[in-house]
Amino acid sequence: MIKDVLISIKGIQGIDDQTDTVEFITDGRFGFKDGNYFISYDESGMLDKGEEVKTQIHIKGENKVLLKRSGTINSRMLIEKGVRNQAFYSTPIGELTIGILGEEIDFKLNEKGGNIDLKYTIDSDLRLISRNSVNITIKEVKNDVNFSN
Repeated sequence: MIKDVLISIKGIQGIDDQTDTVEFITDGRFGFKDGNYFISYDESGMLDKGEEVKTQIHIKGENKVLLKRSGTINSRMLIEKGVRNQAFYSTPIGELTIGILGEEIDFKLNEKGGNIDLKYTIDSDLRLISRNSVNITIKEVKNDVNFSN
């Protein structure tokens, strides 16, 4: 069943002692199909005017997460625990092939939502670009409306 949800995302990206943290809350869709959980949401509200990015996350078993972005930024990143995968990343200023090494994938999900924790590194030509930590919380939206006073 696919349902409306509220999605809270906290991402920390850094290298050495320098880190950047991004936090946002957005509405989205969440469901379970063919043995996989999936989440979709629009990131456009966080970006510069005129930029649009739609994000889809597929939880594939216990050790794989597929993160797809389309729009102003296009990418398809497979985060797999203990495995380095290559990903293609396209932005308005250029294109790049990167390596993604999954360090930790932990999730507790059910039909009402739950939590996803990811830790992974990004490299270019095996040179570390960043260490990343992402926490995603999904909460079911109740569509109860009461107009009585």
